[in-house]
Amino acid sequence: MARQGVSTGGAGPSCATGALCAAAVCILLPVGAAHAGADHIVYPEGYQNDFTYYNTVNLADERKQVVKMFANDVALQSAKDGAPLDSGSVIVMEIYKAALDANEQPVLGADGFFVPAEMAGIAVMETRSGWGEDYPEEWRNDEWEFAAFKPDDHSLVERDYQPCFACHKPLAESGYLFSLKALEAASAKQASGG
Repeated sequence: MARQGVSTGGAGPSCATGALCAAAVCILLPVGAAHAGADHIVYPEGYQNDFTYYNTVNLADERKQVVKMFANDVALQSAKDGAPLDSGSVIVMEIYKAALDANEQPVLGADGFFVPAEMAGIAVMETRSGWGEDYPEEWRNDEWEFAAFKPDDHSLVERDYQPCFACHKPLAESGYLFSLKALEAASAKQASGG
């Protein structure tokens, strides 16, 4: 079982106000086949046990999804100092379709989050020294790469990942992460033995 971090309560922010836009975009918008370096990212086998769960976000817009986020030790440790995260940081986002009621509305669990139904995909962000060098400035998110994997066989989704870069580009101050504050809180909690 993954180590526990902290999660945002309730419905959480929408994509427009800072939720995990890129995760949903990378999974749900099938566009061209170019994949701007996504093949650098290897599916992180065993992340459910080896990474720390740190956040959940409801995507309450037309996607009706719930996203669960996990960070490796490099990301968790470097988050204590804020952005940017160190090379080797990996963030995994499990994206689930929400269970729907008879009115096609997401079912809320006792924790305030949508009840997950079928997994829609697994999005991964990873940063490594030198990875951003080949990108034009208007795309570059420091050294981050983005990838999406199919939930059944964990194969890379062949698509254009430029929308992921575009969605995260305005977040330079938070290390290109929508979830930096939650990651910092999980890092502080771990450091305090919580």
